[in-house]
Amino acid sequence: MAVDIVKSTKEVTASPEIVITNQDTLFPVANQFSGDIYARTIFMPKGAVVVGKKHLKRHFNFIMTGKAMLWMNGVLSYVEAPCLLESLEGVRKVLYIEEDMHWTTVHSTDTYDIEEIEAKVVATQSIEEVIEELNKYNIRIGE
Repeated sequence: MAVDIVKSTKEVTASPEIVITNQDTLFPVANQFSGDIYARTIFMPKGAVVVGKKHLKRHFNFIMTGKAMLWMNGVLSYVEAPCLLESLEGVRKVLYIEEDMHWTTVHSTDTYDIEEIEAKVVATQSIEEVIEELNKYNIRIGE
């Protein structure tokens, strides 16, 4: 069975974070540091479909609030706060947000520069590469 994801009418950028949703807004993000730990929290509203970044390094994800259907590693599951998930290298997640969600990703770091951290922990891909990858799993992004 295929999963169809409808792209927003706004242009999707080539940013590694591709937010594909029924709303034409970007989601708020909070960046926090403690020593060599970086935490990035994103708010995702109910009804959003979010295609996450492909991470290059193993890390933790904390679901602080909310509920969602989660596709990860070819498996569809249901997640609900409070929840702790471990992501391995090369993993991409696709979420359908069923209840407003705060999701925190945690990485070790040796810098406080967000762009530098992103370059070290996130795979750089064009929107075409992401769509091609998702199509392999029968997840289609369309108009």
